Amino acid sequence: MSPKSIPSMFRAQAARLRSRPMVYSKQDRHWRPLTWSQMERRVAHAAAGLVQLGIRPTERVAIYSESGAEWVLADLAILSAGGVTAPIYETLSGDQVVYILRDSESRVLFINNREQLDRLLKFQYDLPKCLTYVIHFDEELYPPVVEGLQFMSLLELESLGRTGDLGEVDRRVARIEGDDLLTLIYTSGTTGVPKGVMISHNNMISNCEATSWAIPVTSDDVVLSFLPLSHAFERTATYYTASLFSGATVYFAEGAGRLFQNLRQVNPTLLTGVPRVFEKIYMQFKATRERAPLLQRKGMDWALHIGRKVSVLRQQGRAPGRLLAAQYKIAHDQLFAQIHERLGGNIRLLISGGAALSVEVAEFFHAVGLLILEGYGLSETAPVLCVNRPDAYRFGTVGLPLDNVELRLAPDGEILARGPNVMQGYFNLPEETAEVFTEDGWFKTGDIGRFIDGGFLKITDRKKDLFKTAGGKYIAPQRLERLLNQSAYIKQVCVIGDNRPYCVALIVPDFEALQIWATEEGLNHRGPSELVRSPAVHKLLQDEIAEINAQLSRHETIKAFHPLIDAFTLENHQLTPTLKVRRRAVMAAYAAEIETLYTRAARVGWRR
Repeated sequence: MSPKSIPSMFRAQAARLRSRPMVYSKQDRHWRPLTWSQMERRVAHAAAGLVQLGIRPTERVAIYSESGAEWVLADLAILSAGGVTAPIYETLSGDQVVYILRDSESRVLFINNREQLDRLLKFQYDLPKCLTYVIHFDEELYPPVVEGLQFMSLLELESLGRTGDLGEVDRRVARIEGDDLLTLIYTSGTTGVPKGVMISHNNMISNCEATSWAIPVTSDDVVLSFLPLSHAFERTATYYTASLFSGATVYFAEGAGRLFQNLRQVNPTLLTGVPRVFEKIYMQFKATRERAPLLQRKGMDWALHIGRKVSVLRQQGRAPGRLLAAQYKIAHDQLFAQIHERLGGNIRLLISGGAALSVEVAEFFHAVGLLILEGYGLSETAPVLCVNRPDAYRFGTVGLPLDNVELRLAPDGEILARGPNVMQGYFNLPEETAEVFTEDGWFKTGDIGRFIDGGFLKITDRKKDLFKTAGGKYIAPQRLERLLNQSAYIKQVCVIGDNRPYCVALIVPDFEALQIWATEEGLNHRGPSELVRSPAVHKLLQDEIAEINAQLSRHETIKAFHPLIDAFTLENHQLTPTLKVRRRAVMAAYAAEIETLYTRAARVGWRR
């Protein structure tokens, strides 16, 4: 029988696993565990503390923090008190945090450290009146005096709860029904203000169940978590499904900058990631091959050739013959094992989400013996709709629909979804909610796709991102950007062409790769600004674009480009928290450069 709520699911798993480590975080340069029993006890005390602070069932409590054991503890305490969690990306600016606090009407806010508190207090006079408590994870943080706000540490909250009514926490957990609100997930969006997606306990639990049917996980699995738990993908896939539903142990990485060091320390069996992580490993392999002596390069090419032959057979459900299997073992020992070790040496499955994964990258990983299972979903669907399975996968697709999800295509190709995981709506936005549902109750994803090869879903583009050139031709910019991002010398790209005669691109080069190339070419340079002005670098990038243009229809080709020194980032508001390009913000920031591109391209012409 399925649990009715996330706290019930957690309690059932804790009763089963007791002394097993649930989560690990790095403290004082050592990995410190919290067992299931320890977490259960601390959650009960923190939940009782929230009850003592006056939190009532269905009231919202926000978490503005990096991922870690404390994030999990806070979330489970909020839910065990009958509350609703409102996660906030730790990278958001103070004014964006204030907006979410006001919109969610949060009574309490959990934060991690002084930096986040200072960021928030710059807008202290805009904070909602309903916010009365700030609870911090940093025990050494000395809070300021702020009228209307009371501060306490997480340990102080737990201490308060130990003097409270733990029986009331038990009663609140028992009263939670499946249709009760679990969380508000604020969609980042590439335009406009964020909307609070209302996800119920049943929305989430049904998604955990169906995802675990597709990709079995056990309590023997170890997962390294490095994506933010405020992201719907990481929260569902790693925290709720792998940990709470299946009992796997979760390690929280020290940050993206130490991901590969942590992988070698933890040796996980599962890793969820975004395509950029896997692309980086592939690009490093390509760069190593390019710099290798001729004999070594030939050896790498032979190994990859053998790996690709085995990959094709495995995709067909066939095993390699004796000779090929022996050759593959040599290739693995001499080359592929090094790539496995980079990921900790114990990986059995890689799971990719959040953006489209390149077929080239997926095929490379499979050739070296690592299967990446790409999936697809949205915050509004809790979030998984489709995923490739270990025994049923097609590269270039997002897999088959989950067993409890129905998908269909609208006449214009938009993907429509129906299932127990689809949201209740947008918080306090009935008109916006009605807009994303059809009259017969199907959720409009906003993505364009098609079904191939027995029901595998292939995403072709984002409906809202499609634009039409002045010549009346529709362009899918994300597809062009994915192709351009395959270049080892291009880090980020934004394609422009809406109501224009042709497409142009703003390109952020991969300066690390460019500097290596420039050194090998004997070019003198003093940093990124000189590199982007170099005629040789300009020709290199132009040649990279020309290779992509050769794969495109004439109306899709990139006619001109402008290299940028500054990357698209969260801080300059040119990326969403899920690292998607905010096209309008980029176009506004570089309006002059874009106009110059069009006038220059029109003046000198462009050959495909």
